[in-house]
Amino acid sequence: MPKIENAELLLSKYKKARTALTNRIIQNEQWYKLRHTAPVSEDNYIPASAWLFNSLAVKHADAMSSIPAPYVSAREPSDTESAETLSKLLPILLEYNDFPEVYSSIWNDKLKHGTGCYGVFWNPSASEGLGEIEIRRVDILNLFWEPGVND
Repeated sequence: MPKIENAELLLSKYKKARTALTNRIIQNEQWYKLRHTAPVSEDNYIPASAWLFNSLAVKHADAMSSIPAPYVSAREPSDTESAETLSKLLPILLEYNDFPEVYSSIWNDKLKHGTGCYGVFWNPSASEGLGEIEIRRVDILNLFWEPGVND
């Protein structure tokens, strides 16, 4: 049981260090909801102001018009062929993973909270059991890191 107790202590330490960020993200989301929409009922909202929505929509559109495209450079002359292959493969992988949709949801987070987080995962059940890389949005409220680490 000492390993479990140590893990619980470590997690509580990480949660405590992240409290300010957690509170800020929750407050930002509530502010956005209250400024952008007025609650009619628990599940139904009506627009309260078009200004905030339009401001964020314009910024979001700018971001979506400049989705990054992968390009792999060779580190040395012998890597040229591998770099060219990867430069052709990565756009296909991003398309397969619906990267524009992930990029869009990350930008919504960035506009509301100032940051967003991507996750690159291995899904062993994808591609009929062969496995495949997945790129997904990660909720920053589900991430924990060691406090005080700068590198």
